[in-house]
Amino acid sequence: MKLVRFRLGCLVLLLLTSACGQKEPQKTPAVATQTPAATTENYPSLVAQAQEVNDAFRRRDFGRMVDLTYPKVIEAAGGRDKMIASLAKGMKEMEAEGVTVLSSTAEPPAQFVHVSEWIYAVVPTTLKVKAQTGTFKTESSMIGISSDRGAHWTFIDAGGKDHKQLLSSLPAPADALKLPAEKEPVKISNN
Repeated sequence: MKLVRFRLGCLVLLLLTSACGQKEPQKTPAVATQTPAATTENYPSLVAQAQEVNDAFRRRDFGRMVDLTYPKVIEAAGGRDKMIASLAKGMKEMEAEGVTVLSSTAEPPAQFVHVSEWIYAVVPTTLKVKAQTGTFKTESSMIGISSDRGAHWTFIDAGGKDHKQLLSSLPAPADALKLPAEKEPVKISNN
């Protein structure tokens, strides 16, 4: 359902422009390592900051959403102001079609990968929206990115995107990062 997918793609629709397809040059080859021992307890700010993105979306605080967005996404969108305007326009269009966001929730991370000084985390998300044809739930994910040992995170919405192209936009190669397959929205009620 196009309307339900708005949230899943709003942050990264702009990512797929040419600016994000460019990698920053690497001085030395980076080796990605999965970190099974890494847990939410190791990175307490991760889920809180991921939920902050979801809360900002729900309350239409697009400025805060952009503040927590990976900088290359913002750059590809044409800058902070243009990205905020695009998000606001998309939300207005969605609401004009009768879609209301009921909740947007970040779940505990499903995976951590360390590459050089970068930490990546796959953060599952759940979105519930009310549309004219019923209430829908969809599951997706975000990639959390930190370069300061997990104290601060920025995010890329990974829903509905080409995973290979999405991963190529990260600051260091992350071949070990496994993003979940896209799931179709599920109707959970008729009203």
